[in-house]
Amino acid sequence: MKLDMIGIIVEDMAKAIDFYQILGFEVKGEKSDDYTELVSPAIRISLNSKKMITGIYGFEPALTGERLELAFLCDTPLLLEQKVEQVRRAGFNIFKDPWNAFWGQYYAILQDPDGNYLSLFCETLKEGSMD
Repeated sequence: MKLDMIGIIVEDMAKAIDFYQILGFEVKGEKSDDYTELVSPAIRISLNSKKMITGIYGFEPALTGERLELAFLCDTPLLLEQKVEQVRRAGFNIFKDPWNAFWGQYYAILQDPDGNYLSLFCETLKEGSMD
């Protein structure tokens, strides 16, 4: 058994697709208002409308953004900063700007359109930063 895909419940499919494309995901197959699959070299993500999930579960899911955090490994601090700026320019929320984390990684925290937290990190600390 292996983890093959992560499903994310979304309110606005188009905004969610835009956000995850900035992070390097591509749409696989057809887009729909209820389900869209995104792929990257490492993992698949399915975006599932709240309406569709309500129909499957039999109740409307209570959504909060602090139950699960996706973490994306960046090759360099510069790439991490570039992704953060792309997300910011596209109008999405940066929860915490890049910093040298005490556990030894260069780190930033974003929020997707549904308020889910996502981390961008790299193993190399940014030179000259005293955060």
